[in-house]
Amino acid sequence: MAWEFERVAGPFRATEGPIWTGDAVRFTEIKEHQVLEYDPETGETSVYIDSTAGAVGLHEGLDGELYACEAEGHRIAVLAPDEPASVVVDEFEGTPLNGPNDLEIDRAGDVWFTDPDDKDRGLLGHTSVFRAERVDADAGDDWRLVHLTDEMDRPNGILLSPDESRLYVAECTYGPDQETDLRAYPIRDDGSLGPREILHDFGDHRGIDGMTLAESGDIVACAGWEKSGPGPSIYVFSPSGEVLERHPFPENRPTNCTLGGPDGSTLYVADMTGCLYAAETDRSAYVRF
Repeated sequence: MAWEFERVAGPFRATEGPIWTGDAVRFTEIKEHQVLEYDPETGETSVYIDSTAGAVGLHEGLDGELYACEAEGHRIAVLAPDEPASVVVDEFEGTPLNGPNDLEIDRAGDVWFTDPDDKDRGLLGHTSVFRAERVDADAGDDWRLVHLTDEMDRPNGILLSPDESRLYVAECTYGPDQETDLRAYPIRDDGSLGPREILHDFGDHRGIDGMTLAESGDIVACAGWEKSGPGPSIYVFSPSGEVLERHPFPENRPTNCTLGGPDGSTLYVADMTGCLYAAETDRSAYVRF
């Protein structure tokens, strides 16, 4: 089945982080520091949150809260309209985070996230993957930050497998002699990561920015650009890294995606031109909780 992409919102300046809320798509306008909301019933897009600390990736929490990677605020935060942000984590061992980019939330409510240093403003001295763990799930506001790995130059998109036994992370650097790949880490019983497995190597081309999980356990990923390779694309990878499908995308640099709609089969894709696209697919969304 060919996926036909239709622009449904924008152009704005640069869009990222779409999530499906059950009846709408929320996504970030990263240059305007906003969270926008697209209503597929009316076709209208409105401002959901007018001011963020540079929100990029978004994710719904266990109780429907809106979690965000606020890169310019160096933090993971919970956002709500007309309310101050609630900070989850903003430092590691006393030093501010670089600028969190993308996140995943597991069934326990713990937040797994990537912390690259896209604008060379970080002080950590490493780019890493972290997990923010709830110290007291009943209290809901006490967190412990666990450092998982710093072996990546620019960790970006992040996902957990359906059974939460593997962590998928995109290494998204650009240029010759730099690693650009989709990798998987086994998650040990103590929560640490085992040795990485490279599932797909993009070579010198633009790799994965963001990705989402299909009900089948396959990975739907935004990758590619106008400068090289097969061009801007939406890939479908099996858990072993096999390329099952590649769908050309109409804008130069797709950033992130989510499956949603009434039956979970509509793919919404944001991109660096500031638009939101939709395509009907033969896939359906994986719902973790």
